[in-house]
Amino acid sequence: MDPTILVVSIIGITLTMGLIYYSLRTLFLFKRNVAARAWVYICLSAIFSSMGVVAFLIESLTPIGLLPIGGVLETVGASFLLLGLRKNFLFWASKDHFA
Repeated sequence: MDPTILVVSIIGITLTMGLIYYSLRTLFLFKRNVAARAWVYICLSAIFSSMGVVAFLIESLTPIGLLPIGGVLETVGASFLLLGLRKNFLFWASKDHFA
């Protein structure tokens, strides 16, 4: 195995674990209001996408058939990101958030 691939994979897994950690911490900070709902979706997006990235990184080190699982996790993460960004846009585009 090429040591460069191993180093890059370890760095990638470390960064994605940090992303999952801070996404979970941020997720538990929010109460149930309109502005927080967008960030809940965005945090869920980061969690699912990060798990997909970890699956891809593990697959690059040891081919064990994680590509379909990683693809599904990335798709779920992208869906949550789309929902979160849409909710965030709708909140800031409305006039109600100034009241």
